[in-house]
Amino acid sequence: MDHFENLLPIGAIVHQNADAADAHLAAFIQSLQEQGKRVLGVIQAPEEVSYAYGSQMGIINLDNGAYTSIAQKLGKHNTSCCLDSAAVSQACTILQHARAQNPDLIVVNRFGKLEAEGQGFASEMLEIMSLGLPMITVVADRFLDEWRVFSGGLAQEIPAQLSAIQSWFEQANALHTS
Repeated sequence: MDHFENLLPIGAIVHQNADAADAHLAAFIQSLQEQGKRVLGVIQAPEEVSYAYGSQMGIINLDNGAYTSIAQKLGKHNTSCCLDSAAVSQACTILQHARAQNPDLIVVNRFGKLEAEGQGFASEMLEIMSLGLPMITVVADRFLDEWRVFSGGLAQEIPAQLSAIQSWFEQANALHTS
């Protein structure tokens, strides 16, 4: 994490396994909340939670725990991408609310295909970055080049390890409060 002073308080958990990255991020968020930190935004819902809501994919609002499906219902045997870009766009209001609250950390569940194309949560992420608010997201290896362009190389890339995420936050928090 050298040269952190040249970066924004933006972190990207880079992964090859989304489940592991999501689990580490969820544990990190829980530890921050237990410390009394205000953590807002959205986190990827575990598969079993989405299935319980009759959806293939969803997000959880960290402010109130509400579940939002971000998947289209394409049918049982369909292998196309089920991401519902309209639902993701509607969920942007969660990030707008988070940004207005000036929390200790804003979480954006993913920088993925939509964001790489300038859609999804891209506009909200850029607004958060422009304000210098601490933000963390999850980025798959396959979108790392797009993330680097999107973030202008000003974000810290974090391994999907709890200790690395905690270390990043300590530095990002110090940067944000200085």
